[in-house]
Amino acid sequence: MKLKTLIIGGSNTVMQPGYLPSLLSTMARRGVELDIVADLAVGGTTSAFGLYQLKTREQKLADCDLLLIEYALNDAFVYGDERRPFRHWARFYEGIIRFARERNPKLRIATLVFGSRNGSFLTSVPSIDAGITYISQWYGTVCVDVSRLLMQKLGREVVGHPSFYSDQGHYARPVATTMVANLIADELELALAAPLRPAALPPAIDPEHFAGARALDGAWLAKRLGRPVVEYSNRRFSIAAVDLGRDWLRFEVEKGMLLALNYVCEPRIPPLDVRMGEDMHRAAMLKGGVRDGTYKFLVSMLSFEFLYGPTLLDMQQTRALLLSGGTVSAEHKLHVPRDSIRHETFPAEPVLPIAGILFTGNLKACAIERSAAPLTRPTDQLAEISPELAASGS
Repeated sequence: MKLKTLIIGGSNTVMQPGYLPSLLSTMARRGVELDIVADLAVGGTTSAFGLYQLKTREQKLADCDLLLIEYALNDAFVYGDERRPFRHWARFYEGIIRFARERNPKLRIATLVFGSRNGSFLTSVPSIDAGITYISQWYGTVCVDVSRLLMQKLGREVVGHPSFYSDQGHYARPVATTMVANLIADELELALAAPLRPAALPPAIDPEHFAGARALDGAWLAKRLGRPVVEYSNRRFSIAAVDLGRDWLRFEVEKGMLLALNYVCEPRIPPLDVRMGEDMHRAAMLKGGVRDGTYKFLVSMLSFEFLYGPTLLDMQQTRALLLSGGTVSAEHKLHVPRDSIRHETFPAEPVLPIAGILFTGNLKACAIERSAAPLTRPTDQLAEISPELAASGS
């Protein structure tokens, strides 16, 4: 059996060597060739980025036989157990499943659930893992809960031992990654042997899932904004972006929200300032690996849950935002994502390469506003720093 396979996920899937090469060879020995037509995994990303990836590559999705998803570990770090963030996450994950099936009713879908070192799965029911299981069963897709299988087969003392992981979010190589690959192969082999019976999509769990979200890529944005495309490429990626520079981007949607910004982190990147109504937020965009020179650039995504507070689940609002590279003088509420670091200095010539936008609702405005001076807030406004989550990802 040969299956054209598309993969979305985090750094456990990117890692070489890791579980994926071992899984491919193990499945091949069992007579199932997983022919990777597109490996779209990017380290440190969540299901929001997975949905964006599928939206911008609809033809590949329509032509493949199997979709592998691996975001549970990163999703758990970002969205956790709180009610509003959890439901927001579920809209992304259900959106991935529904959108994929809408574009390819014959598609097989399998989600891999990994856990972090000292993860909640060792002592309690993990919310994201349970949510993936529920949604997978609802849609009749495969869920390979690696964390649960490891606990059942090896026990808490083995799985919880520091040597089982190379760091907080990655299985140790080559022993643990090989064990993980074998567990996945056992489950996949059994699931793929069952006859494929395409069926109509069931009613949605959440009527406001994100299957209908829109993705605007860098090439589209460059044309819309009248700016040249900036290309970034290495052995793994080739990505088009538009440099916002010192200008503002006005973005407005009706009955929806800006979900996430796909961007290229390079050494000259500033923090991102976002003005919404009377509030000014600043998000750290810099990655430690880029600051330290380990990477020339990293493809990254900033999710915007931090903007919305109690209105996070309200999809009926009209939301107008101004986005720009941050400046020292602007008063703000500071948000530091778990895989970013605070900017200690600000680049003299900022470069803000936007590679894509994911949003819901009706697009009302997407345009450049040139600004000679930074927007400021009253000096007595206190900055609020979001707590940093665990400093690792899948």
